[in-house]
Amino acid sequence: MKFIIAFLAVLTILPFDAFSNEVKTVANSPTSQPSVDHLLQLVQLKLDELFVESSEQVEQLLTELYHLRQSVEHVTWVVNRVERAVQKVQLDNDVLVRNVTLLTSQTDNIILNQQYCANHEALKNLFFDLTPKCLANQTSPPPLIPTTPTTTEATEATTTTPEDNNVYRRCSEAPPRSGVYWLLRQDGTLFRAFCEQERFGGGLLVFQSRLDGSVDFNRSWSEFVDGFGDPAGEYWLGLETLNQLTEQSEPEPELVVAMKNFSDVEAYERYPSFWINPLSLNYTIRFTEAGSGTAGDSLFPYFSEQFVTYDHISNGKYEVCISELASAFWHYGCNSQIPRNNLNGIYGLGRGRQGIWWGTFGNLTVQNTSPLKTVQMMVRN
Repeated sequence: MKFIIAFLAVLTILPFDAFSNEVKTVANSPTSQPSVDHLLQLVQLKLDELFVESSEQVEQLLTELYHLRQSVEHVTWVVNRVERAVQKVQLDNDVLVRNVTLLTSQTDNIILNQQYCANHEALKNLFFDLTPKCLANQTSPPPLIPTTPTTTEATEATTTTPEDNNVYRRCSEAPPRSGVYWLLRQDGTLFRAFCEQERFGGGLLVFQSRLDGSVDFNRSWSEFVDGFGDPAGEYWLGLETLNQLTEQSEPEPELVVAMKNFSDVEAYERYPSFWINPLSLNYTIRFTEAGSGTAGDSLFPYFSEQFVTYDHISNGKYEVCISELASAFWHYGCNSQIPRNNLNGIYGLGRGRQGIWWGTFGNLTVQNTSPLKTVQMMVRN
């Protein structure tokens, strides 16, 4: 009984005309009424036809879905490119607005100075016009005009060149003289940094400077993230700024490490591809190639290490290095292997392994921990 009910249900879903034609054909045959097997065959044929049609429709839908997904991905890519272009335009616009403001201010100063000069010239002419008339009424010889500069003139003669208050996107766009300049991060934040414009082809931003020991470099995590010191002397630029300057820069930035020992022997090492990962990766240092230069490569083995300080230990494997070397850095072991360094160590002589040193300096056969007098880590972005 169940089989007959199921069979009748299947018959109801079949096209009525087609099925009735089949039945009529069978009925007109000389044989008796159609058998159940024959009807089942007819049902099977119709099911097969429906399956083929539905399969073709599904395949067509899948194809259209694939093309639609490709279109959506392409639109997303275009939108991302547009957003980046808009951000760049906004940053360029900010730089332009600031420079226009500074230019307007400097133009006003020039106009005031020109007015002062014009008034000064008029007063000088008036003085020379009146002097003969005054002298004609005097019975005694006029006093000699002093040749020494007045206080105002002496002050003006010793005035130094004012600081450059223009804003630049990178050191390569700043004037071709080394000094401290205002620069702009990708997020629009202004910062001051020292630009090295006279060595190694110029256009280098100094992000670490050790010169005289005036600044303590054994600092906390937050200080290394934000930066400390004076760009005109000893200072650390800041990990966050360093990340924004290097991670998305095109072409990939170049790192230059310049150093000099207390015998005034100088050396350097250059790394053609260098960047710093963001805070989420604890500002991991990255290289794609080993260094080349006169100092020997004591930094490339650190190529995937996270930055650590005494109060922020992201890599417990090298926690001991923070105390043994008395410094925060992208530490990669503190053993006696030659390609190691301690550029953020304690400044001065007699500090041992806690001092500032570069393991391959002088191309010795053992790790060179002799103290360095000056160190600058610079990036060309």
